Amino acid sequence: MTSPISTIENERVNSWLLKVTCVYWLFVKSIGWRMFTANRLFPAAPVFDWMDKVPPVVHLILFVLSLLLIGLAFFFPKNKLVLMAVLIIEVCSCLLDQNRWQPWEYQCIFTVFIFLVNRDRQASIVPVFTFILASTYFYSGCNKLNEGFLQNIWSQMLLRSFFKLAVARQSWLYYFGYLPALFELTAGVALLFLKTRKAAAGFLILVHLFILVWLGPIGLNYNKIAWPWNITMILYLYINFIRDNGNGLIFSELWVGWNKLVLILWGILPAFGVIGYWDSFLSSSIYSGKSPYMIICISNPEKADKLKPFYSTGNSKFCEAGATILLKQWALEETVVLPNPELRVFKQIKKKLEKEYAAAGLACYIVDNRR
Repeated sequence: MTSPISTIENERVNSWLLKVTCVYWLFVKSIGWRMFTANRLFPAAPVFDWMDKVPPVVHLILFVLSLLLIGLAFFFPKNKLVLMAVLIIEVCSCLLDQNRWQPWEYQCIFTVFIFLVNRDRQASIVPVFTFILASTYFYSGCNKLNEGFLQNIWSQMLLRSFFKLAVARQSWLYYFGYLPALFELTAGVALLFLKTRKAAAGFLILVHLFILVWLGPIGLNYNKIAWPWNITMILYLYINFIRDNGNGLIFSELWVGWNKLVLILWGILPAFGVIGYWDSFLSSSIYSGKSPYMIICISNPEKADKLKPFYSTGNSKFCEAGATILLKQWALEETVVLPNPELRVFKQIKKKLEKEYAAAGLACYIVDNRR
């Protein structure tokens, strides 16, 4: 039976976890507001085609309601109706555009879900949330064990662009890039056990601090929406593990009620994502270097003048003349949010753009790095 002291401690830790989540969620949705509304040029990719006919005002209403309800969840963390409303609004919004299926959005949704289904079992919240954190790091590391990570992230973004080091392929330093992936997935597993969790959390906090330097203003100044996520993950690690609140991971909690859904969606299905049979963003594939990308070629740029702010200065082997747009860069510049890198999403966007800008001779090319 849970003692009054542990009950008070559980509720205090739970309160901090939800408050941190709500503050982060409000902030990140506010800076990425264009992705969660229809006030943008970047095409939406709804789950069903008929959703393209949903008026822009509906996107806006869902966005405003989302902010209001997340704010209410901050103050009323045990209110069933508030938590349910947050989930319903977020799911409806994400159905209207799959580009909203961001790793951080997915994590926040499930954090609220855990609080909802365990509102009468406060001691279950931290163990199940711990499983989500461990899954995030484990599968993030697994997804980095590929040649694309070595080439695009480790060699290009980190060694060459950040450390200004030219690295030859097949060199020892090049293959040294597999170590961060192995360390990350090992730390994820270590979070599951009381004897190793604090050391693993300390290591991961250092990793997040380095990422903030690497991607932040004094580094590459890239992907601004990732900065607050790294800060939030540091707070999660500190609250959950460094403070040593005494909550170990009880695997039996994952078999209780709706927690089984967490086990399936965070423990089992991401394994299929590693081999390309589940969405990468839903499998903690973060900076894995293997995501597909899309290049847009415009033969007659004067016919697509409103896209001019997103033209790329680099050359592409796909575009012989005219203008080039990198879809990922377009999304970042206009919405501050990365596009969902799934082929079905790219094909939807490709179809829309080629139809809308046919007079400009627009053509889209999708490159699948997983092949």
